[in-house]
Amino acid sequence: LVTAALVGMGRSGLPAAADLSPSVAGLRAELAARPPEETLLLLVGAGAFQEVAGRLPERVSAVEWRLPAYREEGELPPCSPAAERLLERMLADRDPEYLPELLTLLDEAGMRAPDRLLPGVLARGVKIPRLRPLLLPVIGERGRWLASLNPAWRYAAVDPADFEQLRATWRDDRAGRPYLATTMRRRDPALARRLIESTWRAESELIRRDLLAALETGLSMGDEPFLERALDDRDAQVRRKAADLLAHLPQSRLVARMTAAAGDILTLRDGHPAPAARGPVSDAMVRDGIARDKQADGMRTAHEWSQLILRTVGAIPLSHWEARFDLEPEAIVTATLAGKWPRALLAAFATAAQRQGDRRWIDPLLEQDGYTERTGMLLASLTAEDCHARLAAHIEAGRDESVSVFLRRWTSPWDEASGRLLLEFFGRYCADPVEGRLHLTLRFLMRQFALRCPPSRAGDAAVRLHGRAANKAWEVSVGYLLRTLRLRHELREATVGAGSPPAEA
Repeated sequence: LVTAALVGMGRSGLPAAADLSPSVAGLRAELAARPPEETLLLLVGAGAFQEVAGRLPERVSAVEWRLPAYREEGELPPCSPAAERLLERMLADRDPEYLPELLTLLDEAGMRAPDRLLPGVLARGVKIPRLRPLLLPVIGERGRWLASLNPAWRYAAVDPADFEQLRATWRDDRAGRPYLATTMRRRDPALARRLIESTWRAESELIRRDLLAALETGLSMGDEPFLERALDDRDAQVRRKAADLLAHLPQSRLVARMTAAAGDILTLRDGHPAPAARGPVSDAMVRDGIARDKQADGMRTAHEWSQLILRTVGAIPLSHWEARFDLEPEAIVTATLAGKWPRALLAAFATAAQRQGDRRWIDPLLEQDGYTERTGMLLASLTAEDCHARLAAHIEAGRDESVSVFLRRWTSPWDEASGRLLLEFFGRYCADPVEGRLHLTLRFLMRQFALRCPPSRAGDAAVRLHGRAANKAWEVSVGYLLRTLRLRHELREATVGAGSPPAEA
């Protein structure tokens, strides 16, 4: 019909009845006595009407398709009407950036999406696969039943306890494998690894990178043999990621090899740790993630030394240096700061301390380095209570540069007291008419803070910040913060309950 309309009836006759759906073909026979142009327009109109009215699927045979047994909903109750309105709004692409938080809150509250929104929820998982680990807990039994009716939605119909069904879904949904792996790593890390291994060699480079990232969840020595094989992958980024994950396992063969190959890379020079002269990087070290020397004679620039130190010292157990130098962690950090290589060595020691979770090193590194970006990564290793207490001490002492490191490096929610202190901190800067070096950084960090500040402080934020911006740039940042906190408070009220009103002070 489209071809006939495009080229004209002078060049193309009407389509044969066999090429039309039965109802339209019957209409064609009834219109045989009319002019061809009139018949064409009527057939096109009938086809359009049929599209609007809907029709049975033509690509799936009646033998292949069957209606799965209807699944009654379990004990998971539907969300509140307020949460339903918010979910519908975000599925309609209004404030969709807050959808992950809403899904997380629904899961934490033990609620599910309402029946009428299940098609939209399942379709969003097709459009944005990275949301699937958050969508699956809130669709309920009926959502899983509905997902089994549409091939595009079957990512959500899989039963984690049914390995054959799980394997079939894994086989058929190539693009969704990283997100199914992430979901399964939370339930059964070994099973998720078996799925990854089953198709590993046939995966594209992008999929292999994402599958390795899924192994961060529940990483253990059980993953070590697979990661060892990944060190020989054809993709450089996959090899680099595998080496990084193995460096997080102190008992791995990579850590043992790195210690044996580079355990003498540091020496005490005038009482200070410093890089020691050593030969070229071996092929074995290249396999373990070390960059090959650019010059054949082994001469390295300061930058190349820094990268070599970071990749080796960052993987070697910190206890090795305590034994080699016969010094306690605090003494090694002190000597490093007084030496000629503080930046590279502190970053390497901090990387190792983060991977190994060694508190004997974390505290002296943070304290003696003054909570700078070199060691700021270690803040994520602290408990929430400890981090919040340290933040309060830095704000009280006026160490504003360090406060910015806390804001950048702490990725978990702040508590009520920390939220109040940080609102006061931002209020002081946004009202300052003199732009300093830290102002631009803090405007950027205010957007991150808006997603981590307790939503209950929405009222407090309005009291402290509304109308205080000294210029347009601060006005935009403050406006974003206030709107975000109001919306996040609305999300929490709709899922957790009425609760108490936003804090005013």
